[in-house]
Amino acid sequence: MRLAFMIANEDIPPGSRVTGLTGSLEENLSQLKKAGFDFFELMISDPARVDVEKIHFLERKTETAISFLCTGEMAGTMGMALNNPDSSQRERALSGLIDAAKKAKALGVNLNIGRLRGTVWEDGPEKSLERLKGALRVVDEYVSNNLPGISILIEPLKREICPLLNSCHETYEFISSIGLRNFSILLDSDHFDYRSDPGFIGEHIETIKHVHIADTMHEPPGYGKIDFEKFLGLLFEAGYTGDISVEVFCGAEQYETLRDSYRFLCEYSRFWEGLR
Repeated sequence: MRLAFMIANEDIPPGSRVTGLTGSLEENLSQLKKAGFDFFELMISDPARVDVEKIHFLERKTETAISFLCTGEMAGTMGMALNNPDSSQRERALSGLIDAAKKAKALGVNLNIGRLRGTVWEDGPEKSLERLKGALRVVDEYVSNNLPGISILIEPLKREICPLLNSCHETYEFISSIGLRNFSILLDSDHFDYRSDPGFIGEHIETIKHVHIADTMHEPPGYGKIDFEKFLGLLFEAGYTGDISVEVFCGAEQYETLRDSYRFLCEYSRFWEGLR
């Protein structure tokens, strides 16, 4: 199990309203290491601008390591959606995801799908989901044939953020219904469905391959209402051994948020018991 903090790739402008540190990748990795973190999750918007060699060089220089690739800003910044009714836009998103998967393979990590899946379009939820299924079948087949060993994790999101796949149960059934072989689930503390997800964790912990830590509205831990002792306890009691990343809005004083997040997690014995 590895503890990471989200860092935005340098194609995302400094100070952008995204979750994670923005600006110089080298400086951010240096500050991450000083704060106590050894690992980072990389937020990307344009897969073509992910410089694998530079990342490997900075890993060695700063004694840090990448643990995961996050595609959130492929939707937020680049406007991609895998279920877009416009076939040319859908193909753009599909090609982008495959390119991101190639970069993930080169970096030795997994990647996720959050808002990149799209939304419910004017032709309704059924057709919106069918288009998403079609896109993911193509990606799944490509990964099986060309990128063995990586997993793509679908992240259940709150309905107000995305009206598709809002709980672990719903996401698991979606993956199972179309027989996706290279897909699993990413769990986010701020999107956690307390009605159904606790039971799911106990029954299907093996399907959860990565966890995001964030407080209410993705504020830094301790600034919202989430009971992290309870949330982490559910995971570790079920036997979770995967990686964890802090994914929060940092604001102008981003390095203070970085340090505060590490100190906050140090107070939770359940977290460190699981990390060991």
